Amino acid sequence: MAQHLLHIGYPKTGSTFLQAWFECHPEFRYTHGGLGGFYNVYELARPSEGGYKFYVTSFEGLSTPHVAAGEVRLDFGGARAFRDERVKDNQRAACSLLKSLFPESRVLIMTRGFRGMILSAYSQSVRMGARLHLAEMCGELAERLRDDARHYYDYDFLVGLYAETFGAENLMILPYELLRDDQAKFLAVLEGRLGVAHADVDLGRVNPSLSPEELYWYPVISRAVSAAAARLGPARRERFYGWYVRRTLDNRLRRLVSVLARLRPGRKITPADFPEEILSLCVGKATRLRGDPLYAPYAADYLWDEPARP
Repeated sequence: MAQHLLHIGYPKTGSTFLQAWFECHPEFRYTHGGLGGFYNVYELARPSEGGYKFYVTSFEGLSTPHVAAGEVRLDFGGARAFRDERVKDNQRAACSLLKSLFPESRVLIMTRGFRGMILSAYSQSVRMGARLHLAEMCGELAERLRDDARHYYDYDFLVGLYAETFGAENLMILPYELLRDDQAKFLAVLEGRLGVAHADVDLGRVNPSLSPEELYWYPVISRAVSAAAARLGPARRERFYGWYVRRTLDNRLRRLVSVLARLRPGRKITPADFPEEILSLCVGKATRLRGDPLYAPYAADYLWDEPARP
């Protein structure tokens, strides 16, 4: 009998890759943005080929639910990656709803080391038209992480929540770093845990982060575009900036950035610009993963050897 697979994220942990893999693998039924592999209820009434081992629901926003999930929200020309919500209350509510809808699900949670997670989230927010540079974004994020109820990256909390709700035996937790470093091994582990046959699916790298030059110049361009759009009045400003963000999401400004980089070389955002002090707010938030051999090579990424903050 087929099962339901619930993939809930986290964001920036290879979700686009996994969704493409689900779509290509013959033992999974998956539809982008759908529930259990179906676009709508009408498809349930239509005969299908069958033969699937898993019906898949996949959305990374289920791990960090918020009121604008699935939308690109413009905040006067800037998209905010971290909203002022009590994320753990939202996580409890989402988990409870998923249990009601899909009580016998297998659950897949992907995690990522804290530094890489924050840097990649910054890259995504910049692509969505955000105007803040890295240090400013980390400053806003730190204010949220200091409040435990708003901590976006408390892996221990989310893993414990889903283990208790769906059963630890139905929960799979995998590190994004394994997918990044050894795609073949990652897929072999995932196939083995799900009990599906190996499928030769070569997807390469999907949804890559921006380059260091793009990370620097995109917020600069966004501030200029936002200032120009502000003169158009509220309705036209929103339409114009929405048009602009659709292009940044697809990284269509890469040629402009290459010109700016030649005119003003050396303007970059690199890991060296990352404010290390924000990591102290993530220490002790991934202790449940420590005993998993797949995570052993990535101890530094999950801050296991760092002293706990006061």
